[in-house]
Amino acid sequence: MLNGRIVFCDNSTDAEIKSFNVSFAENLKNDRFFYLDMHGNKGLSKAYNSTIANLSLSENDFVVIFDQDTVIPQNMQFQYENFISENKDADIICPVVLDSVGVMSPSIASGTKFRHIVSISEINEKNLSSYSFINSGMCIKRNVFDRIKYEENLFLDFVDHDFILSAKKNGVKIKLCKKVVLNQNFSGVTKNTYNQDFSRFCIYMKDAKVFYKKWFGKNYKLILLPRVVKLCILHKNPSFLLTLLRNK
Repeated sequence: MLNGRIVFCDNSTDAEIKSFNVSFAENLKNDRFFYLDMHGNKGLSKAYNSTIANLSLSENDFVVIFDQDTVIPQNMQFQYENFISENKDADIICPVVLDSVGVMSPSIASGTKFRHIVSISEINEKNLSSYSFINSGMCIKRNVFDRIKYEENLFLDFVDHDFILSAKKNGVKIKLCKKVVLNQNFSGVTKNTYNQDFSRFCIYMKDAKVFYKKWFGKNYKLILLPRVVKLCILHKNPSFLLTLLRNK
């Protein structure tokens, strides 16, 4: 959402889904709706950067990002407008995002790990530097993108954590709006088939390699090992471990 405008960035590859999206966009075509076709799945970070690059914004405009599987509360825009008027120094405003496990954003950033919070009451707003946040629902001032961009070497995973780390490094002011609470159907907490998990793991592994080298200079294989062991046990298949070991 952008000054009352809605931007629909289409990263889809399935022909049927693409056809539906194009038809949907045509039916909604007006001054408040902008459709951006990525012509295939170029990755989440490129979709975000392309969206911002294709829009004419003033430096103090705010952009709110949503994933396709986020449930948006009806009062969100009103709550954000009030928060911005009371926190004029805010560059990035993050909501609370819930999933089936608990609070997935903010998450506790501890070394190379990002951990769920059980309940909203546990969040320490006076020490947001110890947290990370996901992109969905994030409200970002336009001039932030003059200082940082989404890391286009990341396809899907760690895109949000990389963005937050870059924001902190560049002195971007991050604040939490606890009155905006979103619900997320996060794929990471659902049970999948072997093929689904293996395909997903291959993407995750490539992104982990980029992320952990960039920010921690550590061997991503060692960090991913506990995750790989769980997947091997779950599916009774060593292919996850073999793929990790063989990856350069």
